Amino acid sequence: MSYLDVMGPRVRLLTELAENRDYSQMIAEVPPHVVVPLHSHEDRETFYVFSGELEAYVKDSWKTVRAGEAIDIPGDVKHAWRNSTNEAATLLLTSTAKMGDFFVEIGRPAESVQPGPPSPEVLQKFVGTAIAYGYWLGTPEDNAAIGIKLG
Repeated sequence: MSYLDVMGPRVRLLTELAENRDYSQMIAEVPPHVVVPLHSHEDRETFYVFSGELEAYVKDSWKTVRAGEAIDIPGDVKHAWRNSTNEAATLLLTSTAKMGDFFVEIGRPAESVQPGPPSPEVLQKFVGTAIAYGYWLGTPEDNAAIGIKLG
């Protein structure tokens, strides 16, 4: 499978979800200056950074996660990501098959995605799908409170 753009980050599934429902592993690329706003879900996620660095907001504070480091985020914990550097970060993401399904559902072939913010239709599909999966999305005010400006 090729890379899917999932609202900024790009993921490539390593796990064949049709055959394995125990977990999902993905390679993720987070381009420079990409932000993943505050959200939560019941799915545990473990991230191992191969290259670059990211800032992770977990449990009320920001932490820098560099190449060679891992961070585990339990289910139902509010978290966010940002790449404040000028280089892409590459990481291994291990989570549930449900999370892999979500990325497949919202993802668009990365090579077809134009630079810039997503269209209102793409954003609406993302929000509707996240809600259908039972995921919580922070409001603009929730994000502003942790230093993320949306829009």
